[in-house]
Amino acid sequence: MANKGRSLYSTIRRRQMKFTGHIYRARGIEHLAMTGKINGKKSRGRQRTTYVDSLNTWANLEQHTRSQFMRFSCERQIWKTLTVNACSRHGT
Repeated sequence: MANKGRSLYSTIRRRQMKFTGHIYRARGIEHLAMTGKINGKKSRGRQRTTYVDSLNTWANLEQHTRSQFMRFSCERQIWKTLTVNACSRHGT
């Protein structure tokens, strides 16, 4: 049962990485929503963990900034390699 759970989790994360690369390359309204570049005030206190930050942490890319993460996603071959390496480290 644990193997199925791990496999499902890895499949979900792999698809999230693929979807993120697709959205960043498209540069549409979804890109604005994911990057958080929507006008308005920031809320007080500690900022929430964003979707992109959680993927960055999962892929072990904490040493890279968010802008580098976005730049990687625009290069399709680099992004595919990064996704495969992250998935293989996590048992898929």
